[in-house]
Amino acid sequence: MNDSTFDAASTALAAARRDARAIESWPEERVPRDLAEAYRLQAAVTRELGAIGGWKVAAVTAAQRESLGVEIAIGAPLLQPWMHDVRRQGVELRITDFIAAKLECEFAFELRHDLAPRPGQPYTRKEVADAVLAMRIAVEIVDSRLPRGLGTLAELSDGFNNGAFIAGPRIHAWHGLDFTALAIVLARVEGGASTEIARGSGAAILDGDPFGTVVQLANAPPASARGLVAGDIVTTGSCTGAPRLPGAGTYRADFGALGSVEFRFAA
Repeated sequence: MNDSTFDAASTALAAARRDARAIESWPEERVPRDLAEAYRLQAAVTRELGAIGGWKVAAVTAAQRESLGVEIAIGAPLLQPWMHDVRRQGVELRITDFIAAKLECEFAFELRHDLAPRPGQPYTRKEVADAVLAMRIAVEIVDSRLPRGLGTLAELSDGFNNGAFIAGPRIHAWHGLDFTALAIVLARVEGGASTEIARGSGAAILDGDPFGTVVQLANAPPASARGLVAGDIVTTGSCTGAPRLPGAGTYRADFGALGSVEFRFAA
């Protein structure tokens, strides 16, 4: 796309994110032509919105890459203004800050060391594991500003449908966990009762290897000089599907012995 089209696309995407406003139509000329252009537009939108606090990963299996029309794992930024940490605050969000929020329970990994882009010299699992400070149980709020049907590259430029991210407690003893055996239940909590919304396990991510997606992203970082840096949280995909937010209320993502992530949506 030419410079004026690129600038118009970047401005529109940033404004839609800030205002939680659905974009009704998106001209074909604003759809990125290739992965490099999608990442360039993604980076421009990010510069308008705030600092990067982490990344989400997608296209981590051959089937997913074929379905999404990409050849490598792809990533999109988690932006600090939309990131929350249950260790520091009670997390309360507003429904009006989203368009059509969905909830995803995920395993994430917080880095203690940088993993700079290293073309031609892939990181090993051990190198990436050594760069991890802790695992975080987490919930991603999924939301999209764009009309449906525009394809992977357009979605990637819009943060690949990220709306917000809630990081739960740190888990340091994550090595050797059997993620396939970790039952996860997402529920709405009202008084002393809870209503289950979704359930799943780590088996949904690379057949029980969510950490493997972090290795993939380290070896295929979004096209920027930044790479993955200390403090970033890399979240690895939904273990429980993506049910729509039922409405205002308190929600809990229960990861069994690992703990839970609780948050509230206000009307």
